[in-house]
Amino acid sequence: MKNKFLVMLMTGCVLAMAVGCTSTEAPAADPGFEEMAPEFATDESEAQAAPEQTEAVEETTEEPAAEASKETQQSASSDIADGTWSAYLDNTRKDDAGKVGEVGEPMSIIYDGGLEGDELTVVGVLAPDPYDPTGFTADGSHVLKLNDSTVYEMRGGDTGPETVTKDKFGEHFKNCLGSGGLAFEVEIEGGAVKKVSISA
Repeated sequence: MKNKFLVMLMTGCVLAMAVGCTSTEAPAADPGFEEMAPEFATDESEAQAAPEQTEAVEETTEEPAAEASKETQQSASSDIADGTWSAYLDNTRKDDAGKVGEVGEPMSIIYDGGLEGDELTVVGVLAPDPYDPTGFTADGSHVLKLNDSTVYEMRGGDTGPETVTKDKFGEHFKNCLGSGGLAFEVEIEGGAVKKVSISA
């Protein structure tokens, strides 16, 4: 009887231990679970995270695009406004450029410059047409942008206006700087030179 009681007591303990080991209680939360949670994010949390990432991408792509656009715009335009501008080609009167002459207006004189690539650089003062005493350019270097549509003319003499190539015009321009006063005229439209001429 004593043995039976001990066997029953031992069996009860074993069963109690077995029930305790197979309990359906939730295990304690793994502290590393929250770190892994983003991989299993719900649609809602993904939707919340996505706008931030999209904005960051847009910010990084917009700035270089805007800078590139500015650079292109600057390099594609002349640095004086659209319109017709004129001056005399005379490198002997550099000191007179921009001074008020005998007739009471600034003297428009180009005394240096040259044509290189798609740019004609003129150094001096240009007058606006129609005349406006306040609209003369500052004395300095002005870049005129050329394109495939630019017309280059030499005027004067018996034959009248003669259209020349860009390279030929560049040579004439350099030679005429010492001419003592041949007229230079440029028409700018949309930031580029539409027509440029030298005339006697």
